[in-house]
Amino acid sequence: RRIEIVANVGSEADARAAVAAGAEGVGLFRTEFLFLDRDTAPSEDEQYTAYRAVCAAMQGRPVIIRTLDVGGDKPLAYVHMGNEANPFLGWRAVRVGLDQPEFFKVQLRAIARVAAEFPVRVMFPMIATPDEFVRARTLLRDSINEVGATASVPTGIMVEIPSAAVRARQFAEL
Repeated sequence: RRIEIVANVGSEADARAAVAAGAEGVGLFRTEFLFLDRDTAPSEDEQYTAYRAVCAAMQGRPVIIRTLDVGGDKPLAYVHMGNEANPFLGWRAVRVGLDQPEFFKVQLRAIARVAAEFPVRVMFPMIATPDEFVRARTLLRDSINEVGATASVPTGIMVEIPSAAVRARQFAEL
């Protein structure tokens, strides 16, 4: 049985190291590193440049880009995250994007632009319900249309919440 070996990366340097080590692709591009330790969100062009650099470094190998995963342990200085009893499972990751679609679509447009050039897939983090997944994919489709891209971008979820795990079959059918 063949087993694909892919890397987790957060930067172009990580991607270059992954290729040098024999990685067959990127299984998780941690985009939150572009958003942390700064006073403002990265622009669409800045994100596009960073995502494109990682994809170029991977030399045609597939790259799974995880959309922004912040909250709890990774707060943003420029987004009021509020106070929650359990910020690690509450308003974070994809829910931040779904509640602030224009903020989220900046990232999705940058990803769509890169996907027109490279084999990119999108993974949405902290999805709890099928509705969240459908809404996130709709925003991605809208973003693809906004940038005039024609490529279809395969999507999936990061199964990390019990409600997603017990609904795995339902998610697989979406």
